[in-house]
Amino acid sequence: MSLIDLKKKTRIVLDKRALPQPPRCRVGLCIDISGSMHNEYQDGLVQETVDRLLAVAGTFDDNGEMEVWTFNQKYSTPPVARAADFGNYVKKAILDNPDVDKWGGTNYAPVMNAVLDTYFRGERVTSGGFLGMFKKTEQRAPRDIHIPALCLFITDGDNTDEAEAEKILREARQHQIYWQLIGIGTDTDFRFIKKMADDLPNAGFCVFPSLRVSDEAIYEALLTSELCDWLRKL
Repeated sequence: MSLIDLKKKTRIVLDKRALPQPPRCRVGLCIDISGSMHNEYQDGLVQETVDRLLAVAGTFDDNGEMEVWTFNQKYSTPPVARAADFGNYVKKAILDNPDVDKWGGTNYAPVMNAVLDTYFRGERVTSGGFLGMFKKTEQRAPRDIHIPALCLFITDGDNTDEAEAEKILREARQHQIYWQLIGIGTDTDFRFIKKMADDLPNAGFCVFPSLRVSDEAIYEALLTSELCDWLRKL
């Protein structure tokens, strides 16, 4: 299956939702890399998922890029995923990347905070003078703050920082961001992210028994009527 074929499948779902020309959105992916996700990475299921979501990014954003964050109890920022990375992003940018922290526990707040920094608040950048002395930290303004964001958030487990994550998600209501919260597996009921999706107008929830689902099923679940209604109001 090529990226072009997958983009056609996203268009079919958007046509069904009566949104054939969606507004431009930045698309970001937050994907769990805690210990319980090890097999999904090794079996190629995460790569297959990234390929499918690159098609979503290519449909919503004319540059076709997708920002990627991985998270366990901390978060890491691999390189941006582009169309040229189709089929080979995960090994190169995540598994073989020594800067990506892997196989720990599960916290949501740090990575959710990083998403808001990148898209809306601006990132903190530290620079130093001679031999690292006189370090200075400044807030770097984000680019394209006027463009809404769609964050695809994939996890296979509950977090240990519910209060912190809830605070960030509730703060995010002031920004033009929609969180599509995606649970993977049958070992948990994903109570927290389901509750957040029920409470917040800019969050949705879906769950898959595993990442072994059809292209059609994942696009139907992600590109919901609620998301399309939110996009129409932008």
